[in-house]
Amino acid sequence: MAPDRKTATLYAFNAGLDMDMVDNCYRENLADLVSEGLVAQERLDDAVRRILRLKFMLGLFENPYTAETEAKERFLLPEYLETAEQLAQESMVLLKNDKNLLPLKKSSKIALIGPIVKNRFDMLGSWEGRGSEDDVISIYDGILVSKEGEFEVNYAKGCDFDGEDTSGFPEAMAAASKSDVIVLCLGEKRAWSGENASRSTIALPEIQEQLLVELKKSGKPIAVLISSGRPVDLSRIAPMADAMLEIWQPGVMAGPATAGILSGKYNPSGKLAVTFPYSTGQIPIYYNHRNSGRTGAQGEYQDIQSTPMFEFGYGLSYTDFHYGPLTATLPGGRTASGTEDDTIEISSGQKFTAQITVTNTGDKDGKETVQWYICDPYCTITRPVKELKHFEKHMIKAGESRTFTFEIEPLRDLGFVNEDGERFLEKGDYYIMVQNQRIKIRII
Repeated sequence: MAPDRKTATLYAFNAGLDMDMVDNCYRENLADLVSEGLVAQERLDDAVRRILRLKFMLGLFENPYTAETEAKERFLLPEYLETAEQLAQESMVLLKNDKNLLPLKKSSKIALIGPIVKNRFDMLGSWEGRGSEDDVISIYDGILVSKEGEFEVNYAKGCDFDGEDTSGFPEAMAAASKSDVIVLCLGEKRAWSGENASRSTIALPEIQEQLLVELKKSGKPIAVLISSGRPVDLSRIAPMADAMLEIWQPGVMAGPATAGILSGKYNPSGKLAVTFPYSTGQIPIYYNHRNSGRTGAQGEYQDIQSTPMFEFGYGLSYTDFHYGPLTATLPGGRTASGTEDDTIEISSGQKFTAQITVTNTGDKDGKETVQWYICDPYCTITRPVKELKHFEKHMIKAGESRTFTFEIEPLRDLGFVNEDGERFLEKGDYYIMVQNQRIKIRII
């Protein structure tokens, strides 16, 4: 809209943008615009009033200064590192685990291969801020420190992140030949994702896939670790991997968090917060897409599957969880089950609860996240095929059960927002969904 910075300031400020971030347009031009009468003094007072109000609410006038302390008293404290490790390991997602390859068996000989094994710089991710790679514990060091004699590690880099240099392949094959299992660590550099970092493909560079093809010839089971700042194309990697763990870009405690999952110290509990497409050409693809009037195979891809490689909310565990019947409890105590013939009729103002009991039927303690979705199949404003409304994550010990509950306020949880920003709730049928179960709700 604006031919210069001053005009941009005029448009932005008069449109209600109170604060200017980084580019200093307001600092350079706002005083002149006020003196020229192009920005009203009342508009300036209004912006200042809102900014000061927030600063008062935050207590910045009562405590305007931060006490000066040594960096060692503020950063990388043991309790902070413990939290960082927990966040890293709980966000990692187990995508595949054929024949329970993971966790690795004790006393295993491991071929630890790949460009991210000893990498620390890219573990910080694209928004590392003031993070330093000197503070990062690499995957290699994390496994060496945590293994306590459990594993024998044979390391080889194999290849770089990209390029065409295959000279490291023989060393990688040699490491594999001396090992019981291959842990292949592939991924992206941190600058390959994030702000202003568009790429034409989300596939890993060909050299990394070539390394996997070569190692597959060894006949050894392969666990592939993927470090990335976004979903990547795993369509060629997944068939060759016996196990896959998405570790993202896990920060300073990358090594201990990854080693903890590989060794079984931690039971992976992460769920995908974003859809993994089958290939780059399948983008855009997301779980909460709008419904379509097309039926059957109309609109589907002709050369690839139309479903994603891994859907939003997906994530495996080292244990098994069994979901009991999905039920709902209405005011007055009536309980309804999730059958099409058992429709719940309520008014728009009636609150109710839905519940489901999850049992850990495996032999390992584990955390499970129950995801509650809703669906409004017909609405005057078309809505997504499903919408995540609530989730809970809890530890369930082996052999034990836990009941998860979703307290539902119809307008808040089943309603939608119109073009005026107002929430509305139409009469008709809705669904409460958990995994492959659903309860039918009818607003009357």
